Amino acid sequence: MSRFLKIVIVLSCFLASCTSIKKDIFIKQKFKTDTGWEIPYNIFYPESYDKTGNKTPVILWLHGSGERGDDNITPFKHVVPYLISKEIQTKYPAIIIVPQCPADGYWSPVNRFEWTTVKDGKITPAMNGVIQLLDKILKDKKIDKSRIYVGGLSMGGFGTYDLLSRRHELFAAAVPICGGADLGKISSYKHIPLWVFHGAKDEVVPVKLSRDVLIMLEKQGVRARYTEYPEGGHDIWNKAIQEPELLPWLFSQRKK
Repeated sequence: MSRFLKIVIVLSCFLASCTSIKKDIFIKQKFKTDTGWEIPYNIFYPESYDKTGNKTPVILWLHGSGERGDDNITPFKHVVPYLISKEIQTKYPAIIIVPQCPADGYWSPVNRFEWTTVKDGKITPAMNGVIQLLDKILKDKKIDKSRIYVGGLSMGGFGTYDLLSRRHELFAAAVPICGGADLGKISSYKHIPLWVFHGAKDEVVPVKLSRDVLIMLEKQGVRARYTEYPEGGHDIWNKAIQEPELLPWLFSQRKK
């Protein structure tokens, strides 16, 4: 074997090891959109990814306003540690995608400080970044395209509804927690199973916003799952994500 060929083989092996996917840990990334803007995100691959031959489902998680920024760490503050825990990943292995919204941005068009939706609002730069990022990741042939899920808390709850209204064809189910929706767009994703959560005593995002979503769905002949905590305030997300029936329900949903 020539010296040149040996060098090529060694270099090829090195490059292969550099591009291999790390499993069971979050991988920090940045994605550049078609406008040149970068959105930070982390992605988690379960140990079972690419091992069994089975395709892997995906959860896209949208954080709240308190986790905005560019450190690519703060979004782990709520819910995410539970989703990537050994206990959950053993039962429900999934790729977890956690983008980070910039400090002055929003996942969806909302009225600032009021936390109400802007009717027919334009897509935000942050949501545009999420959609482009998702389109890129979903090119992976090892992903189960029939089991793509989205959820989020507070600002991320608003973002969940907004994303469903823009790309409803991607998702099998969604979990909006203490959010609100543009009611005029609900018909576009009424076929997608939802489990909505809210605290009755929420002083940040009024519980009426979730109730209005349920009422609008019922008018269209759809009954979504809904859990309202009578004594719950705004920070009910960790309780919600750990509801015993939630993840079994979520991972049983498949896109029709």
